[in-house]
Amino acid sequence: MPQDRESGARARRWGYENARIVAVHLGATLINPGKSNEAIWNNRKILITSAHHGTPNISVTIATLDRIEAIVASLQDKDSKFTLYEITPLWFRQNMRQSCSSGGSHIMMVKCADVRSAGRIRGRM
Repeated sequence: MPQDRESGARARRWGYENARIVAVHLGATLINPGKSNEAIWNNRKILITSAHHGTPNISVTIATLDRIEAIVASLQDKDSKFTLYEITPLWFRQNMRQSCSSGGSHIMMVKCADVRSAGRIRGRM
Protein backbone atom coordinates (compact mmCIF):
# COMPACT_ATOMS: atom_id res chain seq x y z
CA MET A 1 0.00 0.00 0.00
CA PRO A 2 1.47 3.40 -0.97
CA GLN A 3 2.13 6.01 1.67
CA ASP A 4 -0.06 9.03 2.05
CA ARG A 5 0.90 12.25 3.81
CA GLU A 6 -0.15 10.97 7.26
CA SER A 7 1.54 7.57 7.02
CA GLY A 8 4.65 9.22 5.59
CA ALA A 9 4.81 11.63 8.53
CA ARG A 10 4.36 8.73 10.96
CA ALA A 11 7.18 6.79 9.25
CA ARG A 12 9.44 9.84 9.35
CA ARG A 13 8.84 10.31 13.10
CA TRP A 14 9.53 6.61 13.72
CA GLY A 15 12.73 6.87 11.66
CA TYR A 16 13.96 9.83 13.72
CA GLU A 17 13.20 8.02 16.98
CA ASN A 18 14.86 4.80 15.82
CA ALA A 19 17.91 6.78 14.63
CA ARG A 20 18.20 8.24 18.14
CA ILE A 21 18.13 4.74 19.66
CA VAL A 22 20.68 3.43 17.13
CA ALA A 23 22.97 6.43 17.76
CA VAL A 24 22.92 5.74 21.51
CA HIS A 25 23.62 2.04 20.87
CA LEU A 26 26.60 2.87 18.60
CA GLY A 27 27.90 5.76 20.68
CA ALA A 28 27.25 8.12 17.77
CA THR A 29 26.08 11.74 18.01
CA LEU A 30 23.13 12.89 15.89
CA ILE A 31 23.92 16.18 14.18
CA ASN A 32 20.36 17.57 14.07
CA PRO A 33 18.04 15.25 16.04
CA GLY A 34 14.43 15.17 14.86
CA LYS A 35 15.30 16.83 11.57
CA SER A 36 18.03 14.58 10.17
CA ASN A 37 19.37 11.07 10.72
CA GLU A 38 22.94 12.15 10.01
CA ALA A 39 25.39 11.52 12.83
CA ILE A 40 29.07 11.50 13.72
CA TRP A 41 30.40 8.04 14.54
CA ASN A 42 34.08 7.11 14.88
CA ASN A 43 35.01 10.54 13.45
CA ARG A 44 32.95 9.89 10.31
CA LYS A 45 29.72 11.41 9.10
CA ILE A 46 27.11 8.68 8.71
CA LEU A 47 23.44 8.32 7.94
CA ILE A 48 21.25 6.06 10.07
CA THR A 49 18.33 4.61 8.13
CA SER A 50 15.75 2.15 9.43
CA ALA A 51 13.17 -0.33 8.18
CA HIS A 52 10.55 -2.47 9.85
CA HIS A 53 10.55 -6.22 9.18
CA GLY A 54 8.96 -6.81 5.78
CA THR A 55 9.78 -3.36 4.42
CA PRO A 56 11.46 -4.06 1.07
CA ASN A 57 13.70 -0.99 0.71
CA ILE A 58 15.68 1.71 2.46
CA SER A 59 16.04 5.10 0.86
CA VAL A 60 18.57 7.93 0.82
CA THR A 61 18.54 11.25 -1.01
CA ILE A 62 21.23 11.98 -3.59
CA ALA A 63 22.31 15.07 -1.61
CA THR A 64 22.83 12.98 1.52
CA LEU A 65 24.95 10.43 -0.36
CA ASP A 66 27.28 13.29 -1.29
CA ARG A 67 27.75 14.31 2.39
CA ILE A 68 28.31 11.03 4.22
CA GLU A 69 31.04 8.42 4.56
CA ALA A 70 28.84 5.48 5.56
CA ILE A 71 25.25 4.33 5.98
CA VAL A 72 24.14 2.32 8.98
CA ALA A 73 20.93 0.48 8.12
CA SER A 74 18.90 -0.63 11.13
CA LEU A 75 16.80 -3.49 9.77
CA GLN A 76 14.19 -5.19 11.92
CA ASP A 77 14.37 -8.97 12.04
CA LYS A 78 11.51 -11.47 12.43
CA ASP A 79 12.10 -11.50 16.21
CA SER A 80 11.45 -7.71 16.31
CA LYS A 81 15.08 -6.94 17.17
CA PHE A 82 17.24 -4.89 14.81
CA THR A 83 20.49 -5.82 13.10
CA LEU A 84 22.73 -2.89 12.16
CA TYR A 85 24.49 -3.13 8.79
CA GLU A 86 27.14 -0.72 7.52
CA ILE A 87 27.31 -0.03 3.79
CA THR A 88 29.27 2.56 1.84
CA PRO A 89 27.75 5.34 -0.24
CA LEU A 90 29.59 3.81 -3.22
CA TRP A 91 27.89 0.44 -2.69
CA PHE A 92 24.55 2.23 -2.32
CA ARG A 93 25.10 4.12 -5.59
CA GLN A 94 26.03 0.91 -7.40
CA ASN A 95 22.83 -0.80 -6.24
CA MET A 96 20.28 2.02 -6.11
CA ARG A 97 17.21 2.73 -8.15
CA GLN A 98 14.96 5.76 -8.18
CA SER A 99 11.90 5.93 -5.94
CA CYS A 100 8.57 5.65 -7.73
CA SER A 101 6.87 8.15 -5.44
CA SER A 102 5.61 11.38 -6.90
CA GLY A 103 8.16 14.11 -6.33
CA GLY A 104 10.73 11.51 -5.33
CA SER A 105 13.18 11.96 -8.19
CA HIS A 106 15.94 12.80 -5.69
CA ILE A 107 15.22 9.74 -3.52
CA MET A 108 17.11 6.54 -4.24
CA MET A 109 16.39 3.10 -2.84
CA VAL A 110 18.12 -0.24 -2.36
CA LYS A 111 16.63 -3.55 -1.30
CA CYS A 112 16.91 -4.47 2.36
CA ALA A 113 17.71 -8.05 1.29
CA ASP A 114 20.75 -6.74 -0.62
CA VAL A 115 21.88 -4.71 2.40
CA ARG A 116 21.58 -7.84 4.56
CA SER A 117 23.76 -9.75 2.07
CA ALA A 118 26.43 -7.11 1.46
CA GLY A 119 26.48 -5.05 4.64
CA ARG A 120 28.96 -5.38 7.47
CA ILE A 121 27.15 -6.22 10.71
CA ARG A 122 27.78 -3.52 13.32
CA GLY A 123 25.52 -4.77 16.09
CA ARG A 124 22.16 -6.06 17.16
CA MET A 125 19.67 -4.38 19.43
